[in-house]
Amino acid sequence: MKTIISTAIAALALSTTFAAAGGNGYGSIAPSMAKSYSSSTGSSVGEVTPGKAQLAAQLGLDAAKYTSAELTRIQSALYNNDVDTANFVISHENRKPVDVAPQPVMGRDS
Repeated sequence: MKTIISTAIAALALSTTFAAAGGNGYGSIAPSMAKSYSSSTGSSVGEVTPGKAQLAAQLGLDAAKYTSAELTRIQSALYNNDVDTANFVISHENRKPVDVAPQPVMGRDS
C-alpha cells in the first residue's frame, strides 16, 4: 500500500514539475496552460468542416451559409416539427439586431 501511494505522489510531483517548467506537455498529467490553441473549429459562417457539411447536406442547405449552431438549431426545430423556428433560422432572421428599449438609470431617469 505504501509503495502505491509513494509511486502516485512521485508521479504527481514529476508531472507538476514538467508542467510548471513550461514543458511541451507530453508525458505529463497537466500540460502548460501557456500554450495558445487555434479556436477556429469551422463553426463560423463560411468555414466548412466535414461534420458541418454532413449536417447541412442532411438538411439540404449550404454549409458555408450557416454556423454549426444554426444548423443544429434548424435540425432540432425540424425534429420537433417547429417549422416556424426552422424558417426563422434558415431565412437568417435570427441574425438581425434587436432594438431594445433603454433601461432607466437611477438619478437620470427618476
